[in-house]
Order: sequence, then structure tokens, then C-alpha cells
Amino acid sequence: MTEQEIKTRLAQIWGKLPGQALLTDGKTSLTYQAFIKEVELLTACLAQHKVSSVALLADNSLQWVIVDFACQQLGIALLPLPAFFSKQQIRHSVNTAACQLLITDNPALLCGRLLCGSKGDELGVEQNTITVQRSTHSSLYSSVSTPLSFYRITNESAVAQDNPLPEHTSKVTFTSGTTGAPKGVCLSLEQQWQVALSLKNAVTPMLTDKVKRHLCLLPLSTLLENIAGIYAAMLGGATVVVPTLAELGFNGSSSLNFTALLKQIGRHQPSSLITTPEILKGLTMSAGQGWQVPSNLAFVAVGGARVSSSLISQAQQAGIPAFEGYGLSECASVVSVNNGSEHQSGSAGKPLGHVKVSVAEGEVVVSGNIFLGYAGDRSSWGQTRYATGDIGHIDSQGYLHITGRKKNTLISSFGRNINPEWLESELKAFTGIRQALVFGDSQPYCIAGILPQMMAGQAQVSDEQISAMLAKMNSHLPDYARVKDWFYLDECLFADPELNTANGRVRRKQMTAFLQTQIQRMYRQAS
Repeated sequence: MTEQEIKTRLAQIWGKLPGQALLTDGKTSLTYQAFIKEVELLTACLAQHKVSSVALLADNSLQWVIVDFACQQLGIALLPLPAFFSKQQIRHSVNTAACQLLITDNPALLCGRLLCGSKGDELGVEQNTITVQRSTHSSLYSSVSTPLSFYRITNESAVAQDNPLPEHTSKVTFTSGTTGAPKGVCLSLEQQWQVALSLKNAVTPMLTDKVKRHLCLLPLSTLLENIAGIYAAMLGGATVVVPTLAELGFNGSSSLNFTALLKQIGRHQPSSLITTPEILKGLTMSAGQGWQVPSNLAFVAVGGARVSSSLISQAQQAGIPAFEGYGLSECASVVSVNNGSEHQSGSAGKPLGHVKVSVAEGEVVVSGNIFLGYAGDRSSWGQTRYATGDIGHIDSQGYLHITGRKKNTLISSFGRNINPEWLESELKAFTGIRQALVFGDSQPYCIAGILPQMMAGQAQVSDEQISAMLAKMNSHLPDYARVKDWFYLDECLFADPELNTANGRVRRKQMTAFLQTQIQRMYRQAS
């Protein structure tokens, strides 16, 4: 979809819904026409800055979406920054994308995270004298308590690079990666909206008149929520609800007040959600404890990590219409998804119509809509196919199955390949298990480290219950993949930046090395 096609399609859809809110945060609501006026207001402001790359460090809000669309209007590359990125990762991202301007709704956060100034390796910024202009109509910016602030980036290392972004870059999304220096995935405007359109075509026909209100649960800096949440919902004529992350109960990348999250879901009564496996698990547990699932909830997409088929089944039995999908930033987010009419347990759904998915030597390969390349890495530009690093297969009915990461595969002492993510997702599906790590490389069988759910310093499951869970899981597994022993993990391990990425993904190699003494002790005791 070109920029003009996007404008035309949205105008056609929302021209038929003149009084319906396109966006709301629960306090301020914007119809399509009011939204366009706000975008035009900010577009005029941004045009005065004469920049080609902008960084956005802001909470979920109506302003976030307006900035996104204003950058699209001007052909400016937008770099959404996750609030949970460390200051080193923020500086790395901004410098790599050669951002010339930084927009924030929280100047105090800016100085705290970027160390305003110009000493050493700090990112120098100065507040620009150009402010958001107030219009004569009822402007969003005159009604909110935290208007946007603009900062000119002055650090020469951030602006001196020679065209660090591929041509036609509209958005730069930095993956968490396995190191402290994430990679910047560059995407065009057409690539992003093509995914949104394919999602709308794949899901909406089966849910005609059912998906009317989408509630954003994930940070908008997450590409999945940005494209599948905002863009696809707009194309489907659904109102997008955007509470702040604090209102949703988020504190950092992996701390969540579930009571606050349930309150927002109850308040806004959404018909669609996008969740991670951990959030879905919490919703399922809450439903089992009496929480009332919204009666109009019609579609819950689950992504971000591998999800157990048993968790999907538990959710559906609890009245939560959960469906697994699969995607990567390098493919502009979603590649495949299950839906209400076409779904298969244990699969990641059928590939969307705009991509071609194949499997080469067990590895999933995607072509048709892959990224433009990585920021600052010309060797990655211009690819036509992307080897995902994920192990999987496509069955006879066309469903894609993902079993794990190629680089994480364990090879037992009997020569059998085992994907630890497969077993870990099955373990984490059990109520009472918060985190699990499976080990067994060059060993005769697998063992697991387990972190139980805690409350007031007490584990919510006993040793006997954990052992019973393992036995239940093993009864459905081939003998070579069974987990035959386990030990407790300490919660502090998952707060250590040396052992985890900024958004909570375990650095498997480092974690295994750190726990090696404990792992070896388990095998010695068994022998």
C-alpha cells in the first residue's frame, strides 16, 4: 500500500463512521476528522525542523499515534524507543539511526535516561525553541497535562553518519537482541501497512461486526501492537483504546500489576486484544478465579514468544478466544496467524497472503515482505528472503509449526535434537510456574530450573506439585525429550542484565554458564 492508498482507504472506511471515535485514551476521544487535524498540526510543526530521522520516547498515548502518522506524512524515519531500554541502548539506537530530533512526553525521563549534555559518550540534546503550535480548534495538545517536548540532538556521532538508513525507511524498530547493542530493523511505510491489510483480510471476515474496539495492552513501541493493534484495527473500522502503561499496570519490561490490567479490560470492554503468553496465562488464571471475561471479546492474538498449545486450550475453555500467531520484526511483524475459522492446535496458523514461507534444512525462511535491512549495516540491505533462525515445518494443510530456535537446540548424548523452548513453554503453561529453563546439551536426558509463582515470599506450589506437573508433561513427550529432574531458580537471576536482555529475554548462553555448577551437580547426583 502506498501512502496515497492508505489515506484513501482510511478515508473511505471512516467516512462511513462520522461519529465514531478512531482513538481514545479513556479521557479524550478523537474521531477520524479530529485525528487528521491533530496530525496536520504536528506535521506543520515537524516540517519546520527539516529533519529526516526522529526518535520518540513516550508512553502509550494519543500523542504517540499522532507522531507516528505525522512522520509518515513527511517521509521521516521514526525510531520508537521502548521506555525499558537502558540509557546505553537508547544512545546506541539513536546514534545508529542518526536521529536529529527527539520527541518525548516526559523531559525528566529524557534527562534521566540520556544524561543530557555533551560530555564523554553522552547523547547531547538541547531543547528546541520551536514548540507545538496551538490551533484555534479544540486541540489535543492544549487539553493534556503533558504536551510533547522537542529536542535537537547535537552529538556529532549521532548525525555524522553517511546515510545509515536504507532508502524508503519509514520506521526503525530495535530488537532486544542477545547483547546490549540491539539491531535496528528498517521498514518502509508500504511494508508496515501491507501486514496490517493482510491481517485485516485474514481476521475481519470471520468476525464481521464483532471487532469494534481494540484495547492496546502492549507498549506501542512494540511493532506487533503498532501494526497489528493500531493499523489493522483502523483498517477494520474499530476504535483503538490507548491507556497509559501505568494505567495498565506495567512497571518496566516484565513487572505487571495484574489487578490494574484486569480493571482496564473491564472498563473498556474490548472486542480484541494482543497479548504475550505470560499475559494470556494471567487472564486464564483470573477467569478460573471468577474474573468475568468481556462478553464481546471476539479475538485475542498471542505472540511475542512461543506459546504452549495447552495454554491456548485452557484459555479457550475459560471463554478467552485466544489464537497463536508468529512473526518477526524483520518481516514487519506478523507472518502467520490462526483465526476463528482456520486454526489448528499447536500451530502458528497459516501464512498471511502477502508472504511466502518455506522451510530449508529445518529452518523457516520468509520472502515477499522482508525488511529493508539493518540500520548502519549496508551488508544487510536489499535482501529478498530472510532465514529466521527458527526451526519449524509446514504441514499438509498449510499450517506453520514453530518448534524452537536453531541456535538454542540441545543435542543429547544420544544424538537427539531437542528444542528447549518447546519444553519450557509446556512447563510455563502450568499454574504456579512463573519461569522455566531446560538444560541437557551433551547429556543423556533433560533437567529443568524452575521459578514458581511467589506471593508474600512464599512459593504457590510445593515440591510434590512441581514433580507431579513434570510427570504429567512427560507422559505426552517422546522419551528423549522428557525432563527427569529439576531444581529451583532464584528470582534475582531474571533481574540481572548480564543474564537477560532489556525486555526480559533470557541470554541462554550466559545463563547456562552461570548455572553450570548447579547443572553439573544435578547430573552427578543422578549418576
